[in-house]
Amino acid sequence: MMRAFVTGGSGLIGRHVVDALLDHGWDVTVLTRTRDRTRALEARGVAVVEGDVARPRFQSDLSRTDVLFHVAGWIDLGVRDARRMFDVNVTGTANILAMARKEGVSRVVFTGTAGVFAPAPPDRPARESSEARAPTHDPYVVTKFQAHSLVIGEMHAGLPVTVVLPAAVYGPGDTNALGRSLALLAKGRLRIVPRGFGHNTWTHAADIAEGHVLAATRGRPGEMYLLGDRVAHFMDFYRAAAEAARVKPPRARVPMRVARAAAVLAEANAAFVGRAPTLSRAALELAALDLCVDATKARTELGWSPRPFDERIREAMEWYVQEYRIRGNPLPVKRGGASA
Repeated sequence: MMRAFVTGGSGLIGRHVVDALLDHGWDVTVLTRTRDRTRALEARGVAVVEGDVARPRFQSDLSRTDVLFHVAGWIDLGVRDARRMFDVNVTGTANILAMARKEGVSRVVFTGTAGVFAPAPPDRPARESSEARAPTHDPYVVTKFQAHSLVIGEMHAGLPVTVVLPAAVYGPGDTNALGRSLALLAKGRLRIVPRGFGHNTWTHAADIAEGHVLAATRGRPGEMYLLGDRVAHFMDFYRAAAEAARVKPPRARVPMRVARAAAVLAEANAAFVGRAPTLSRAALELAALDLCVDATKARTELGWSPRPFDERIREAMEWYVQEYRIRGNPLPVKRGGASA
């Protein structure tokens, strides 16, 4: 039985990675900062280790693993605590890779982001050979680029790392901005959105998770694999989600300058109460960028084959309708910043 150690196992991608590993018969250990977030995983036989990637004290657990999946990251746009963002996304990644080298872990799968290749318009999609950059100055975007550069450096130094680069990820349990907008949509409350959003490459989290398992079992150390299924404009994605939820789709009626002004107010309010803003200028700036990816390499080398988009968006929106329209649960809120 293969043994996996997963950081960020309680996040959107991480939870689906754990599900996929269990479905494939792996023995799974998950790192978490707060044990209450992993009760459901423990009930399924997952071993849980409490710890923080920024302050690691768990190297002995890594010595018994076959594949380390480093999925953990702090995903928030418009945050003010850039130091903590750096600690989690960059220092945390450096810590994990150093421990993997010290403990002789035979395989590391790192979850990066295709966003390091933005902007990438539909007629010039990103490929693994594209030049990486930080397309905006937001701390999240910058630290993900820095982490990517760090991992590539370790890869070239001989660490057996395989990098997975998802584009836009959607699915049940998302507490990020996209998840909140889909919850609003399911309730029939997402009626207008800003004009000027771009294209992205949309993939269900379960298919992204399957790509991680394939990267660990069929992928090659020293290689990167872009994961992205349906290229579509933001508004086309929302229209598909609205159709699946049987609600009216939102209309792009708000000028971007008005949305930015609203974001300034949201950021000021968030700073006053000490949390991340519900709307930020950084989120608007990122959503306006095109991020179209060519996943040919993952499809041919890994055999990655995501399920049909129409089926996946219907499956996801059924969950959002059940949770937020029928059960009336409050909108999703990100707890504690980092997913590990």
